[in-house]
Amino acid sequence: MEYLQYAYEKIFGADDTTEGTQGVYHTPRKVVCFGNVLLDRIVMLENPELLERYELELGSKGEIDLETLNKIVTEAANGSSCLSKPGGSALNTVRILKHLGTDAQFFGAIGNDKNGEHLRSIIAERGIEARLQAIEDVPTGQCVCLVHNDNPTLYANIGASAQFSVQQLTHAAVHETQSFLRPIERKQVIYVEGFFVPHRTEVLEYILRDLVRERRHLAVNLSAPYIVRQNAQMMLKLANRAMFLFGNRQEFEELATAAGCQGVDQLGRQLLQAGSPKIILITNGANGVQLITNYEDELSPAGEQRFEDYRAQRVDQLVDATGAGDSFVAGFLHGWLEKRSVGECVRLASTVAAKVVTQMGCNLP
Repeated sequence: MEYLQYAYEKIFGADDTTEGTQGVYHTPRKVVCFGNVLLDRIVMLENPELLERYELELGSKGEIDLETLNKIVTEAANGSSCLSKPGGSALNTVRILKHLGTDAQFFGAIGNDKNGEHLRSIIAERGIEARLQAIEDVPTGQCVCLVHNDNPTLYANIGASAQFSVQQLTHAAVHETQSFLRPIERKQVIYVEGFFVPHRTEVLEYILRDLVRERRHLAVNLSAPYIVRQNAQMMLKLANRAMFLFGNRQEFEELATAAGCQGVDQLGRQLLQAGSPKIILITNGANGVQLITNYEDELSPAGEQRFEDYRAQRVDQLVDATGAGDSFVAGFLHGWLEKRSVGECVRLASTVAAKVVTQMGCNLP
């Protein structure tokens, strides 16, 4: 338990408390993030027997029913230490952005239950600016993270997150004292994690129709191969509208298949043919990052198509790669908002991710 408590403190800091920012919405932020809010249960496994019994592949990600998830947690925690903490991909990105100096705001949903109140309290204590909808009669989402040999296996039941209300979002967007939107002549990034896509078609259609325009740019993270595979049409729609598209090679291969392309390079060319400026970033672990883009600068039309490769940053000691993608997104968007070149943004994102994977959880040292 001491090790897990250490891990918790590395992820969310020690017990010193700062004033929470939930409920204070007077200043629209440069980045607005949409994602799932989950109560993470982290268990360190000495052997993979539990994974084998539930037919879970080491290092895989997916969604399961709540009853099975609770059974796994109960069995995993029997004789092992279990740590509970707030989780969620976009929430990680918001945290890293804040650490880098870019204020961001998070939108998500929790259940009107003890887990939800616990998450709301911790998020506020850590100074994360979040607008959390409380959903009646649906439990707060949960995720179990089973770590064996420093390799995490993650399975979630998103619960109340799936009930995020477009009506409340619309009200916030148009309400003078609650609006999170900057004027359309000032740049702002609307960021959507792939895990947010299932069950939220109405919300996503509203974002695409009413929020993304002029200098409000869409950023999308593919998040996981199964997300792309199971939500192919919406993921393609988001990919076509996005100025920023993030994912690893396996996720982009799934997207290429969904688009009827022979490979990732052909997919990249197809996405750029729409004519709008676009930045496609394909991470590939120790093999570095591939950039596919026609972007010149924010206010210029699309330029020539470019395919560039960037080396991976050296990592002296890999501890936990779970938050690498979330932190890469944060580093890139932070650099772009600082008006750095695309190449500089890629290098900064790689540096941030390389630092995060040396820590337990998605956290900078």
